[in-house]
Amino acid sequence: MSRRYYAKGKKTYAKDQSFEQDQVGEEKERYLISIDLMSLKTLKDYDIMGWRGEFYFKADGPKVFKSRFPNKGNMKLQRNQNFTSKADMNIWSQFKTVKAGAKAVERIKVILREQDHLKKDSTIAEEEYEIVLPSKTRYVILQDSKEQTKAKLRIQASRTRY
Repeated sequence: MSRRYYAKGKKTYAKDQSFEQDQVGEEKERYLISIDLMSLKTLKDYDIMGWRGEFYFKADGPKVFKSRFPNKGNMKLQRNQNFTSKADMNIWSQFKTVKAGAKAVERIKVILREQDHLKKDSTIAEEEYEIVLPSKTRYVILQDSKEQTKAKLRIQASRTRY
């Protein structure tokens, strides 16, 4: 019968760590703000050849925070095609820490754009959302002026412990 060798070392993984879940203290509250894409539908051909439209989202937050969804590429939709996702597709997410009891409002602009390789990308729909912290989950529709392209978005702003 052979012997088993065990490596013996120091346990340093929990040294000087606090296991309290709320790390921000009692005088501050932390919120998670997120905007998710639920569905995207188009009734129009945006491509010159009439094949399909290539869509992407841009989100502009406070100061210099910006995001693009998807990060690379785009979502390709033909006329009367609907895009829905099984998983949440996050367009914007942000942690915000404020003083307890203080009112906080976050303004985020969401832009739906169509990519064209021969000319400049066109802005289809653009809207600025005011998110009051905390707020219940709400569903909004971002659509163009002729109501031919619609995106259903979910906006959440909930208190978090992390």
